[in-house]
Parts: sequence; structure tokens; C-alpha cells
Amino acid sequence: MESGEVSEIAGQLVDPEHRLPGEVDSERSPLLEDAQHWLQVYAELLTFKRTLLRTAEVHKEGAPDAVVTEVASDQTLLRAELDRLQRRHRFWERRAQELQAR
Repeated sequence: MESGEVSEIAGQLVDPEHRLPGEVDSERSPLLEDAQHWLQVYAELLTFKRTLLRTAEVHKEGAPDAVVTEVASDQTLLRAELDRLQRRHRFWERRAQELQAR
């Protein structure tokens, strides 16, 4: 994997405007099922990122300073990703509520 590609992917993961493939088309969908689908997708991604953050914290315990520093950097990126995923999850919660109210 080339450096430019890695930078692009990392940028997308923390970009608050980043959408998952197929997500943009569903944002205006009148179907509650579409909103529920994306709620589930984001719930799973949130679980995954939280697990990674917990695992990183465990690996820092008793580790050499260089490891702690490197893992802390990873955690910074993971928290930024988690923030984006939480915002998207909240969007889909609101969207599902709107569609249920119809």
C-alpha cells in the first residue's frame, strides 16, 4: 500500500462528511428499512471501534514508553473515527424517528 493511499484512507476515516458506500443514496430514502439498516451498520462499527480502543488501552499497560506513545497515537485516530461514527449513528437515529412519525 502506498503512502498516498494510506493518507487518503486515513483522511476519509476522520472526515466528518465521509459516507460509507451506498449511504448517500439512502439519506433521502422514504423507507424506514433503509434508516434501520444504516443504524445497524453504524452500531456494529461503533462496537468494533470501541473494542479496538479498549484493546489498545490494555496493550499500553506496563509497556515500554515507545509502545505507549505509538499506541496513544493510534488511539487518537480511533477516537476521531469513533466521533465520526457516533455522528452518523445519531443522524440515522433522527432519520428513523422522522420516518416512523410519518
